[in-house]
Amino acid sequence: MDTISTANSRQSIRKLYKDGLILKKAVATHSRARISRVHEAKRKGRSMGLGKRRGTKDARRPEKILWMRRQRVLRRLLRKYRESGKINKTMYKQFYMKSKGNQYKNKRVLIEAIHIAKAEHLKEKALQDQLEARKARAANLKQKRKTLQ
Repeated sequence: MDTISTANSRQSIRKLYKDGLILKKAVATHSRARISRVHEAKRKGRSMGLGKRRGTKDARRPEKILWMRRQRVLRRLLRKYRESGKINKTMYKQFYMKSKGNQYKNKRVLIEAIHIAKAEHLKEKALQDQLEARKARAANLKQKRKTLQ
């Protein structure tokens, strides 16, 4: 005890520490238990009502961030569909520009629009084929009549 009370320099303190006569006190950590409990409650939706809101709607969740998120989702879907061959590059460009023009609210609406457009395209193609078949048949009949005369 006498050596400890006479230690008046850093070097002597280091020597006492090395010999094990004195111990280093642990640094007190700042507990995050309370704040983590608050975050958990907020994740569940507690303390998030109208009375607790200070910022504007745009400050709390910026519209630009929402827009970017939506555009990225829609563009990723369009790219995937184009690469898999579900839509051709013309349809891709049309849907890309429409999604940029805010025509599609979400992914589901875009998928529905793609299905409708594809069905319409197939319908037009079938009608075109029927028309061509009719024209060919009429031309055949005309040819036959000509040969009979």
